[in-house]
Amino acid sequence: MHNYLISGLPGTGKTTIENELQKLGYEVINTDDAWGYCGDIEAETSVERPAIPTKEWFKTHGWIWNSQTVRPLLQAPRGKPLFICGGSRNESKFYDLFDKIFVLHIPDDVMRQRLLARNDPLTSSELHISRMIDYNKDTYDHARRIGGILVETTEPVDQCVQQILGVVHEN
Repeated sequence: MHNYLISGLPGTGKTTIENELQKLGYEVINTDDAWGYCGDIEAETSVERPAIPTKEWFKTHGWIWNSQTVRPLLQAPRGKPLFICGGSRNESKFYDLFDKIFVLHIPDDVMRQRLLARNDPLTSSELHISRMIDYNKDTYDHARRIGGILVETTEPVDQCVQQILGVVHEN
């Protein structure tokens, strides 16, 4: 397959790693730009995000990928690595299509700083930041459960990329 997922919560460095991999000549897809949308997690239908979403809303909705778009692309034969950078609430539907999954992590205080620095009404809101920090507490267990490789992105970006490429070139 030669498909590699670089996943992580907002602010963990997915786009930074994506940019470095592109500079090195690798094929990379940013899922926020290519596939992501706000939707119903099970039905994969697009929905409008409420101005102030509740915890109840987040139980069945969030940032997702469409199976009809993603699955054929990841199933296509390829000779070179393809890096998918992004995350979604339904990404587990596609784990079987990846050779390796890299899970990016940063400490809570770094996440808070990075998200606040975005100055974006959606990702810089206290509700969003507190939700992400709650999810961040589960990152280590999540990586272990899915057989993912944890990458601490407080390290310099070139070291993070070399950690990822070291694993990719072992395959």
